[in-house]
Amino acid sequence: MQAKSVGIIGVGMIGGSIALSALRAGYAVFLYDSLGSGSLAGARFRGATVVPALADLVAQSRLIIIAVPVGALSEVGGALAELVQPGQVISDVASVKQPAVLALADVLGDRSDYVPSHPMAGSEKSGAEAARGDLFNGAVTLVCRELARNPMSVELVTDFWTALGTRVEFVSVGEHDEIVALMSHLPHLLAALLVRHVWAAHSAALDLCGPGFRDTTRIASGSPQLWTEILLSNADAVGKQLQHFRRALEEAQGLLAKKDAKNLQALLDDAKQSRDRISP
Repeated sequence: MQAKSVGIIGVGMIGGSIALSALRAGYAVFLYDSLGSGSLAGARFRGATVVPALADLVAQSRLIIIAVPVGALSEVGGALAELVQPGQVISDVASVKQPAVLALADVLGDRSDYVPSHPMAGSEKSGAEAARGDLFNGAVTLVCRELARNPMSVELVTDFWTALGTRVEFVSVGEHDEIVALMSHLPHLLAALLVRHVWAAHSAALDLCGPGFRDTTRIASGSPQLWTEILLSNADAVGKQLQHFRRALEEAQGLLAKKDAKNLQALLDDAKQSRDRISP
């Protein structure tokens, strides 16, 4: 197998975007999707090798990235454990890492190194047709290195995500789930609650909304089935952040009730300064 080779299991929006980005970065790319790899053949993934069986992907890939929903990780991990060899590296891009580690670490054992990763990029769209070759440009990828026995495995994963245009940050599995609860999972749930609230309060208002409301709630258009699984997989961390956010809502409600312009503007000033720090 080639040194710069990657096999991607599960070719939805994220897996497909990894494939397109990896091709652009000069990797030999192998694709397998249990729902039908034949549908991936064609112009969209020209340059990648679409394989009919998982064994074919494993035989040709130095790095193997699992891009399936959390609920499917155990099945995929069990199948990989029968096929991988020492020297190969397994990673995943699951949005929640503790369930991923439970599903994969033990079953892979010492057959190959396992280095979880998670690019902080995505879209409300789904499916291979939504894949984008520039999705990861300028994004951050969180990498959990505590499970790897060989530092070279961490380097392999780090080099891959760097080649795809991301900045790699190392976090523990537990830290990862706390971070994404705050920066990804809570915002998705809040966007969904906001849309539902507006619909219930004045459904016609949705036909009159401007770009601010559309930008704020765009992520609520993500797959409900996928996001139900994500939120429940990280329910404790998301629930904790909801409690903190409820206190923030109560603070804002109090400022409005008192007509406290000074402290309301201070709140908005602080939010603006923090938001302006985020790269466009």
